[in-house]
Amino acid sequence: MFQIQDVVSRGFTVIYGPPGSGKTSVAAKIADRVANRVMWISTNETQGALKEVLMRVGAKVDKFYIFDFPRAFRGNIAKFIADHIYEYEALVVDAVNGIAPREEKLEELVHGFLYQLSKDMPIVAVVEGRPLKIFYLADNLVRVGYRENALGHTVRYIKLVKSRFSPPSERLLFDFVEGVGLVYIYPNKKPQAAKVPLPEDAALLGVEELYKSSVVGIYGSDKKKLAKRLEEIAAKRDVFYLSLFPPTTLPVEIEEEKMLVATTFKDIVEVAYNIYSGRIKARVLAVSGLRDVERMVGNDVVDYITVVSSVARYVDYVVDFEIGEGVGRLSEIFLDAKITA
Repeated sequence: MFQIQDVVSRGFTVIYGPPGSGKTSVAAKIADRVANRVMWISTNETQGALKEVLMRVGAKVDKFYIFDFPRAFRGNIAKFIADHIYEYEALVVDAVNGIAPREEKLEELVHGFLYQLSKDMPIVAVVEGRPLKIFYLADNLVRVGYRENALGHTVRYIKLVKSRFSPPSERLLFDFVEGVGLVYIYPNKKPQAAKVPLPEDAALLGVEELYKSSVVGIYGSDKKKLAKRLEEIAAKRDVFYLSLFPPTTLPVEIEEEKMLVATTFKDIVEVAYNIYSGRIKARVLAVSGLRDVERMVGNDVVDYITVVSSVARYVDYVVDFEIGEGVGRLSEIFLDAKITA
């Protein structure tokens, strides 16, 4: 799989995005991947706060040597770096705006100093705002962003905007899983290989044919009947049940460790990662509430569809249980089959 951390392992990397989007966390994960001794210059966070970030993203804290500069001493940062950089294998400056009093001076320092250093080691610069000349200088330009949707869920995304070493990436959903770090969600692309039929599971679901990694919708107006169908599948297959919309969670009798009612988008990403990695051992992912999510967030339901469908290649198939009448325009497009309970 494409890893932004691998692409930006050399040269001068600039990370930008709005406040709170996760720029510092992304920089920490990149630096953790590319070097064993990292000089971290901070102009906006304390050592304690940064160590918490490092632990949250699963980075090895003992790799990092953190120097935080109060505003009164920021004029000395470039000299400090020049005097000590030979002791390290990589440099992170967060935020790079803090090393110069004016944008003109900042561009001069970046071009004449940091960019030159990047010819010998990876340099990561976290940037506030949009200093376009610095963007132009970057060997690798990474945008980190987020939005809060109508459910109050924070959805994060990351994109390699440009690189001298790789084509730009598509925009990827991501989040930070505790103890693991940065987790990407890759859109599910249908394989070109021959389809693998699952005749026994087709009979279990009541469909004419079923292939591995399919997504099947089971629709009905009776919540109890849908719950019973899920229990029937769970009795014969290893199922993990993820409720995407708490108010319409199915009243299913299933082991507590085999289900989760998501209250944040991060919960959904974490379930996906746990299935990717084998932490959750399931042959079938069952979800519910996707159509309700679409009713609440509109086109932003695509984010939820992307996560759910991405799991399909790691399990035998995905079953989407939906309650009530009406049509979910986007939440039905990704189905390979649809039946009524």
